[in-house]
Amino acid sequence: MTLPLLLTLTGIAVLDSFNPSLFIAQFYLFTTPRPVSRITSYIAGILTVNFGGGVLILGGVRAVIADFLGNMGDTTLYSLQFIVGIALLGFGLWYKAAGTVETEARKPQSLGMIYAFGFGMVVMLNEITTALPYFVAIEQMAQAQLNALQSLSALAVYNLVFSLPLFAFLGLYVRYRDRFAAQLNSISQWIHIWTPRLMKYACILFGILLALNAAVYLISETALFR
Repeated sequence: MTLPLLLTLTGIAVLDSFNPSLFIAQFYLFTTPRPVSRITSYIAGILTVNFGGGVLILGGVRAVIADFLGNMGDTTLYSLQFIVGIALLGFGLWYKAAGTVETEARKPQSLGMIYAFGFGMVVMLNEITTALPYFVAIEQMAQAQLNALQSLSALAVYNLVFSLPLFAFLGLYVRYRDRFAAQLNSISQWIHIWTPRLMKYACILFGILLALNAAVYLISETALFR
């Protein structure tokens, strides 16, 4: 796995982590009694769906894409990059960033750890409509023609970066429990208002960079970055 690919996956994962629904559900769990183990189980459910889905998707398309890419030149590859960039730009323009603080958090049927794990899985599955950044990351992995171990490592790195904000809030709660609990409502409102905006404009920016890089190569045969 090359450094440019690692940086690309990290950037996309940071962008993908700006998902308000994941935070809203987590912040609801913060309001329950003794939430640490419950939230850890919730995050595990999210990562099970995200990592497992990535393995299934990448495993299903890797062989086909590898054969396909083997017969393509740089012009075709950068044309695909241009299409991906335009798709990401279009997603950013389509994605609604007008968060409202009145939205009610989803709630699990029970406060047990197993239910919290399933709750995380359900929340992640429900967010499939905002999974375009993850699909872009998987497309980048497929283009890199990684072997099985490298693919699993790349998915692990992506999901680690993706989950860092969730673990960061859990760490803040453990470290500053009383202060964090007192500010929970205001933090939740800030997350719900600003994360959709961050995701929207990050998609737009990243899409423009990809499309611009591909367009420059198609015109001059010299990419801004590889």
